Amino acid sequence: HNMGHSKMTYLEHCRYRNVDGVCIVCSHFDDSEVLQLVSSPLPLVTIDHVFNNKACVQSENRQGIEALTRYILSMGHKKVAFIYGAQDTVSDIRLTSFLRTMNDAGLSVPDDYLIASPYHDPASTREATAQLLSLRDRPTCILMPDDFSSIGGGNAIRRMGLRFPEDVSAAGYDGIQLASVTNPAMTTYCQDTAALGKTAAAKLIELIEKPRTALVDRILIPGKLVEGGSVRAI
Repeated sequence: HNMGHSKMTYLEHCRYRNVDGVCIVCSHFDDSEVLQLVSSPLPLVTIDHVFNNKACVQSENRQGIEALTRYILSMGHKKVAFIYGAQDTVSDIRLTSFLRTMNDAGLSVPDDYLIASPYHDPASTREATAQLLSLRDRPTCILMPDDFSSIGGGNAIRRMGLRFPEDVSAAGYDGIQLASVTNPAMTTYCQDTAALGKTAAAKLIELIEKPRTALVDRILIPGKLVEGGSVRAI
């Protein structure tokens, strides 16, 4: 934001640096400065957020949550809660996919089984998990917002005197290395972050070098389900 003693917007900074194009990732996409940048003529690619007339590279969030939910159901769980992350496009897609998959299985989800909590925030996920486990009819499995946040969820389960996963199961999302070394190893959906980055860079270069022929499209990048030990069969 700052150049010397002068405060700059994202767009002003890009113009000052004379950049050829911009990739926006892990940002507050509704921020006024981001919207100003998106409205500029600069070639631009976003990751996991769709703007009209702008190229976007997305992880297959719908498919990911569907695969996780179907796996949890195949293990015999019917009371499944979802701590679904902050309010944004990705969270909306994941929440809708979760509810649709549960509905397709003939299962309803109580409103108090759904809690919004920021991504990558173990403390908030710990509080949300404790809230779910305090319910009279508590869930047998909790879908966490992401692998890192699931650390807080696991801690909440143990602090309440419950065994994880014997009493309460859980699944994460992202497929970070940490998920494979926790005890138990997390069942998760591994996003192909390398492909996300490479594809976004390639698309941005195409928009810069071939502006008249490059398509402003949406590209979906698949991931894969990773079975850990955090979801117990019941």
